[in-house]
Amino acid sequence: MGTDRNAAPNEPSETETAVAVASDVALIAATMAATPFLQAVATHFGNRLAGAMDAGAREVLRRFLRRQAEEHRDEPTGFVHVIHLRTEHGSQIDMTVNTPPEALALLPAVCDADDPVSEVDRRPQVPVVIRWRDDRWQATTVRASGYMAAFDWDAEAGEWREHHFRRPIFRG
Repeated sequence: MGTDRNAAPNEPSETETAVAVASDVALIAATMAATPFLQAVATHFGNRLAGAMDAGAREVLRRFLRRQAEEHRDEPTGFVHVIHLRTEHGSQIDMTVNTPPEALALLPAVCDADDPVSEVDRRPQVPVVIRWRDDRWQATTVRASGYMAAFDWDAEAGEWREHHFRRPIFRG
């Protein structure tokens, strides 16, 4: 327990409390531009990223992603788990340090593609958010009409494929 003179017996000191709070803040986000991030990945791992990576190589990739995120975080303390990338088109890519190599190998094409919904056709102030889920890149946003727009990345065609929704999520 604590060594602070002011701490009551069996209560943590201010230092121990601060350490506990810092360890609870496990999801610090790092935000960076997609292009420099992808260049760093390509330089470090080469272009054959998704090839035959064993468990050891995947762990090296996780450490690399964590290091990249920590270099770009806003907060000086905490463990970075979430990485936010911004594409040149303004889309937001949300990924974790555990994003698989297969996903990273597809990311340059995803970043180079046009947004699945143009800024004119989107609800104001609602970006396209891209995430790796269910073994594929998925994009979501809200159309100007209020309908949600969701897309899956088709790697073979190099384009977004839309899911259609029947009801708007915003009215008026």
